[in-house]
Amino acid sequence: MKSTLVAAPETVSLPRRAGLEGDDLEGSRRTRARTAKLSAATKASSIILVGTSFKTSSLAFREALAVRLSRESTKLVRLSGVKEYAQLVTCNRIEILMATDSAKTAERALLEWLSRTPGISPGSTYVHQGVDAIAHLFRVASGLDSMVLGEEQILTQVREAGVAARTSRSSRGSLSALFDASVNVGRRARETLRRADESVSSTALRFALSRLPRAPRNVLLIGTGKTTRLAANQLGGARLYVATRRASLTSFSRATVVSHNDLRRVAARCDLIISATKHRGYVLKKGDLDEKRRVILDLAFPRNVDPRLNAGQVEVYNLDDLAKEFSSRPASPAPEARRAEELVSAEAESFSRWLLASRQSTALSRVYLWAEGTRREETDAALRRLPRLSERERKVVEAMSRRLVSKLLAPPTSFVKSSSQELPQDWRLDLVQRIFEQGEK
Repeated sequence: MKSTLVAAPETVSLPRRAGLEGDDLEGSRRTRARTAKLSAATKASSIILVGTSFKTSSLAFREALAVRLSRESTKLVRLSGVKEYAQLVTCNRIEILMATDSAKTAERALLEWLSRTPGISPGSTYVHQGVDAIAHLFRVASGLDSMVLGEEQILTQVREAGVAARTSRSSRGSLSALFDASVNVGRRARETLRRADESVSSTALRFALSRLPRAPRNVLLIGTGKTTRLAANQLGGARLYVATRRASLTSFSRATVVSHNDLRRVAARCDLIISATKHRGYVLKKGDLDEKRRVILDLAFPRNVDPRLNAGQVEVYNLDDLAKEFSSRPASPAPEARRAEELVSAEAESFSRWLLASRQSTALSRVYLWAEGTRREETDAALRRLPRLSERERKVVEAMSRRLVSKLLAPPTSFVKSSSQELPQDWRLDLVQRIFEQGEK
């Protein structure tokens, strides 16, 4: 399958000269300077992803982790070996991506940091590296890893995460290209999914309505985001109340605006309450409502509703509850989903190959530039000590030095381009790169 996600990697062309000139030494200095200025972001192309989601952890743990990230993400950018950093934080998942020149060091440091998060337990987190990390992000962007197959909101969230990392300058090379590719793959995968217009919000609303004995007469919507707007459009037969600090709302023309000071009084008369705000802390607490039959749907992250309200005839459902409900339903892998999975797998392999080729191009170019600079210096020094050589003899010495460098570099080049189970290609690349970096010192 041909991929058009990213451009082919740029290679560095080596300068060629017919003979020696007076500025050879200065030219070699410029060569080494260009080598030193090659992008560190391009070198750092080992991708690592550490995450947690509704499939592996509790809502309480994800809430605690989100709070820590909001305070300490700058520490993670400075972890040993980390060259690029990005994070994806949604109501159902938190994933940290890094481009690093030492995946093991970065993983160990990140997991040690995560271990200090309240509520963590064995199996709460997962780690993906290389092509597995790429494929995982592609699956996430495609809605294949969501609570609802083909969930539409996650693609926007992935795009925004990539933009945020680029804007903060924590992602300028490998990760920037990875997020762009993820959005492209997500769009293409959704073309094959019939249920791509689904969302957690719409599915959760249908679930909440099924828990009521009849259609709700009075509904309170807390918040004015996409989640509550969608609910308002689907609850045409109910009297709607919207709790907000705004004076008027064009998106909720049928609704009565309620101030937060009047929230508890209005909530008491409603048989369905849906909350989805970015408010820190509970907007409804234990004791605020009687035990009249009602369903409360808390779709916020962090939670807006005190879970202790779930008593008597009051049913409170949050994202954890919905995850359990949806996971208990029998899976029916549709042909469209299988095709989307095949697309994700093929594009992940394609991006991984591009990334390795880009990294090879830069690393091998560094080696060749270093070798060419060294050859020029040594050839120039030898010819200065042999001033009586004819022009033909000088050219023979020059040609001999070029052939010598070419033959000496052929084995490490072949070594890098091969691979085996015991010594994968990226390990070989690191090994050769480290050897010649020592030579540059």
